[in-house]
Amino acid sequence: MLTRITSARCGLAPALRDDASHVHVLTGIRGWAALWVFLYHAWSLSGHSDLVVNLAGLSLDFTPLASMGGAGVTIFFVLSGFLLAIPFAEWQSGMRERPALSQYLLRRVLRVFPAYYAQLAILLLVAAWVPGQPGIDDLGALVRHLLMLFMPPPLGVEPIMNLAWWTLPIEFAFYLALPFLAFTLRPRRAVGLLLGSLAAMYLWRHGVVMRMADAPLQMRVHAAYQLPGSMDAFGFGMLAAVLYVNRLRLPRWVIPQEKWGRLGIAGMVLVGVAIYWLPGRRNEYWADNPIFYLWTPALVLGIAAIILAGVGGSRLITRLFSNRFMIVAGLVSYSYYLWHLPVLRWIVETDWFRSLEGMRFLSLLLVSTPLIFLISTLSYVLIEWPGMRFRRRTARA
Repeated sequence: MLTRITSARCGLAPALRDDASHVHVLTGIRGWAALWVFLYHAWSLSGHSDLVVNLAGLSLDFTPLASMGGAGVTIFFVLSGFLLAIPFAEWQSGMRERPALSQYLLRRVLRVFPAYYAQLAILLLVAAWVPGQPGIDDLGALVRHLLMLFMPPPLGVEPIMNLAWWTLPIEFAFYLALPFLAFTLRPRRAVGLLLGSLAAMYLWRHGVVMRMADAPLQMRVHAAYQLPGSMDAFGFGMLAAVLYVNRLRLPRWVIPQEKWGRLGIAGMVLVGVAIYWLPGRRNEYWADNPIFYLWTPALVLGIAAIILAGVGGSRLITRLFSNRFMIVAGLVSYSYYLWHLPVLRWIVETDWFRSLEGMRFLSLLLVSTPLIFLISTLSYVLIEWPGMRFRRRTARA
């Protein structure tokens, strides 16, 4: 039952449906992404405390593990690039017919919008009934919310009701762009896909930095990481899909299948290096410094390696992400991502939390985690799962 649900949720191609362990690993990686973003927001809202442990005379700083949790969004992007590109890569390799675009787009709309619309309606009710809660003031803003236009004005609107929403249109823009990029999903075009993704990222981010140098940081972040600026993440995911689909046709030195474990270790190390590299150089990041263009490619390269190692059968990656807890977290990850920040903010605004003088981060984790899991599970069961069943019936029609 769990395998069937997970397969339906991810929309996996036949190449992955045959092995339930592959499905579970990818679902667990999605859970990792959601939990990491949650950890970052909990750490931030509880006061940015230092997470330092003194052990045997050594001072171990675990703060970046929390402060860099926003990288979980990048994991979502790379994973989407990998999963959604697989059917198109199979088509380009002659393994299947061209994916039906109408069904593809319908599945993407039904995947994203129902849970989002349900939350939007609930938050609007909360704003109407609870004083001090952010709401929507005019019809134009409501239309932009309904269209999920969370980008800098004048085209878009800042998602003040739930700041986590700003990544949703980036993901959906990739859904729309992928069919037009399908021609790149061949091994002989892999270099072009890589260079094109990096070039799109660089040109967009450089333009944002030059044109919005005086804008507030949050607005620059939301502008810089719109789809062209996040194309390195999606592009590396697409490239991983090409390698995986064609793994038996490629030279062994390109993707050595007997060394999936080493690839997984290399990916974890690269992600670890990336999250410890940036914190000390944050001031340079938005100053058009090379790190602004090099950090996310380094991070997504590590994430793509972890994904490939996971579907390849790496024991390390399987143990980390294919356990029951991570699978459940991955199943409800979209609803978890939607609900974690509003719930955290509601808890932080209580008199109980304000009265705490110490251990705020731990207290917030202990109180919020089960509550968010409960709300996310209800959203998954009542909204996401019926939507997936409808998508499957539509696909068979």
